[in-house]
Amino acid sequence: MERKQLINNKNYSDLTESYGRALIALATSDEQSEENKKLILDTSKNLYQLCKKIDQNDDLAFEGYHLSELLELLDRAFTNTYVIKHILEDKINEKSTAIHYFIELFLSLYGALLDPEPDELEKRAVKYLLRILLQISSYPEYLKQLIDNQQFCIIIESLANRPKRDDAKRIWCNIQQIMSPNEQKKEMSSKIYISYDYTDEEFCREFVKELRKRMTIPVWVDYENIDLSDDMWEYVSPNIISATMVIILVSTAYGDSTDKFQELSYIISTNKSRDEKKGLIVVVIEPNFSFNRSWMKDLLHDKPMVPCENNIDHMAWNVCEQLGMLKKPRIKCLNWISKNLRRETAQSDDFSTKTLKLIPENDKIYSQKESSQVDGSTDILLASEIHNSQSNITGSVSGSTWV
Repeated sequence: MERKQLINNKNYSDLTESYGRALIALATSDEQSEENKKLILDTSKNLYQLCKKIDQNDDLAFEGYHLSELLELLDRAFTNTYVIKHILEDKINEKSTAIHYFIELFLSLYGALLDPEPDELEKRAVKYLLRILLQISSYPEYLKQLIDNQQFCIIIESLANRPKRDDAKRIWCNIQQIMSPNEQKKEMSSKIYISYDYTDEEFCREFVKELRKRMTIPVWVDYENIDLSDDMWEYVSPNIISATMVIILVSTAYGDSTDKFQELSYIISTNKSRDEKKGLIVVVIEPNFSFNRSWMKDLLHDKPMVPCENNIDHMAWNVCEQLGMLKKPRIKCLNWISKNLRRETAQSDDFSTKTLKLIPENDKIYSQKESSQVDGSTDILLASEIHNSQSNITGSVSGSTWV
């Protein structure tokens, strides 16, 4: 970038720092971040060090910056996997000093969430501190250090039981996955959970509508069951745990959302009890899509994927086919007809009409000659031509021919 080169050439450290912060705030893909990786890493490290200076001051401010502003930028920087690992890598006795710092900072400030008349900037600082701790808790290798701090767990559990504390609820759910795995294993019910970004809700509604036309298994999606509020996780997490299948509608907006990263991490952590091949299916909902965030690629690259098409109807069909959940698969339907109607006499005048009525409207295929092999011994020719509401169907079952 020309502007970056100009800043570096003149060695303006303040401008370089400001430029780095702008990159953290505005970068929309890992590719953009990768181009400026060193600058982003250096800026993130400086933000972290500045936080440690500021929290020593009673007003939580230093050189015109408030702690809440720096934590907000760090929260944004932590969406890059390489940043969070870079900040948390310094260890003493195999424990990350940064995680220890964030825990202790939270324990000193969380009272702002309970104060009826809090300092708004302090409350904002706790908000972004919770989001940083939530991102940390999404990594199994870092979650254990949070769990090891008993005071932290007690406070998080207490906050999770209060209204409008969605981030605390999410952290507590992640902790519960490790601390009490048996309690988290709710009885799984036969249903599908849909994960999507809210900017893609219009597509999601059409997709779910088409999905339900083709399967009888219940579909759980948030906009039908809860109002959008800060307490959504209280209702979402139990349905993730109990769902036998999860469908992820991926898009650029999905990758840009830290909430979706945390939701997807939780889905993956609970995926062990689902079918390995059918438990999670990725549906690409925009053309020419590529994983714009490394975390999304890392979590989903090996999962079954349905590509984007112009026809939502066909995409829904592909998903149902992968799940093996079609209401009436075409071959099974025709096999059932052959087994139950072969006794009908070929001389019956209304045989063809009765047979055609038994074939669901969506499963009728009209072609001159199409055949399917069923169970190795049953050959069926699908319905050919329709003339005056009647059709001639010819086939052979176990050596007997019927028309």
